[in-house]
Amino acid sequence: MSITEPRTTARWRRSVLVVLAVGQLVSSGLANLFGGAFTTSDRPGEPAIVPAGWAFSIWGLIMLLSLGWAVWADRAAPSDDPADDTVDRLVTPLLLVFAGFSAWIASAEVEPVWATVVVFVVMLAGLLVACRVALARHDVVRTWSRTGRWLLWTLLGLYTGWSSVAIWLNLTTALVASGAPVTGAIGVAGQLGVLAAAVATAATLVQRARRVPGLALSGAAAVTWAFAGATVGAAAAGEPLLALAAGIGTGLVAGLALALLLGVREHAVPPTRTVPSAAPVEHGVTS
Repeated sequence: MSITEPRTTARWRRSVLVVLAVGQLVSSGLANLFGGAFTTSDRPGEPAIVPAGWAFSIWGLIMLLSLGWAVWADRAAPSDDPADDTVDRLVTPLLLVFAGFSAWIASAEVEPVWATVVVFVVMLAGLLVACRVALARHDVVRTWSRTGRWLLWTLLGLYTGWSSVAIWLNLTTALVASGAPVTGAIGVAGQLGVLAAAVATAATLVQRARRVPGLALSGAAAVTWAFAGATVGAAAAGEPLLALAAGIGTGLVAGLALALLLGVREHAVPPTRTVPSAAPVEHGVTS
């Protein structure tokens, strides 16, 4: 097998990633125009902890970042070193993620109960693989252009952070659609458990990404946004206990991000340099 053949395959896969990134925007637009009840914000009968409709606007930013990094990887990523396959190792799981988003939109219209949960599990798995690759190749990513670095860390942070919460919300929605109570003591207790699991998941992801502040902070920002939306959604649904719990989750994740930011600044302070004292001058008698 020649060297040209795998390089051609890699170039083809990068082009497919651009197509799938565009597909995210197209499928989302079609769902907004022609979608059913599942893709409609603030629909009746949904769990109280589902974020308010405005919170889902983060998808627009995530999709634009997806397209931006895909185009950068296809057109501007460094390709002089045939031994460096960092970009291609990132493209592979992101192909799964971008295709999964469009599949999630489609499954929401066809079978919105459990199919959406399965698709989101696959998407989150792909995102975690991409994060692992990016963290393992951090030294290589640091050599990229500022645009390439920013697009990668912000995309992975926002996409993974939001998905880490969305997977629990999709699970809750599927359980409710299958007959689980959404109100009463059992319904509220179940949603409290989901909020706790979402906070634990998000905190674990942010902690693991702390060596790259751009990744950790963008992930924490997405989770904070999701919990802020859940706080408003629960309050609007008349569930003060769930609103309080979601508000506490917002504060915990925001506090973790603040602690991370302060830690980064502390480590960024250059150490105090000690000026060595001058050696004593011996005064002798010259002849």
